[in-house]
This record gives sequence, structure tokens and C-alpha cells, in this order.
Amino acid sequence: MDINKQLAALTTSELQTAGASQATAIAVSVLLRHLQSPELSKLLTSAFENHQAVMLQTPWPDQMLQSFEATRRFLEGAAKPFTGDEAARGATPPQD
Repeated sequence: MDINKQLAALTTSELQTAGASQATAIAVSVLLRHLQSPELSKLLTSAFENHQAVMLQTPWPDQMLQSFEATRRFLEGAAKPFTGDEAARGATPPQD
């Protein structure tokens, strides 16, 4: 099925949820990059690990698990602190 047919099949509520999720992920990513805290990075990883452990106790659709993992990688990448060399060059932290 092509993406246009998939989008056409979504309800208004599903489209609103998807749009809100994307906007939220972008906003959180910007905040995480701004804060660049090693402590925040550790807390975020721990929270994701705890949530994933709970998720894996019951069956979840593969698509939902894959989406969770992709979001986790995206946000953890945004939260990684800069190294001294990267900060001096104005680089962004590496993405996994």
C-alpha cells in the first residue's frame, strides 16, 4: 500500500495524534540539545530502559516497538553531551 492510501485511511484523530507526536519530538529534541547534560542523558536512557522492560512484558505490535526504538535513538542522540572538540567547532552531537 502506498503512503497516500495509508494517509487517506487515517481518521482525523489519528492524523492529529501523529502531527502532535512529531511536533513534540522536535520540541523535546531542541530542548535536549540545548541542555546537553550528562545527567539528563543518563536519566533519559534509564527511563527508556525501564519503559521498554514494561513494554516487553506484554505483546506489542512490531510497528509500535520499532517506532519506540526509533524515537528512543532520536532523543538519546539529541541528549548526548558535546565533547570539547565538537563544542569548539559548533558541531552537533553524533546521531546513532
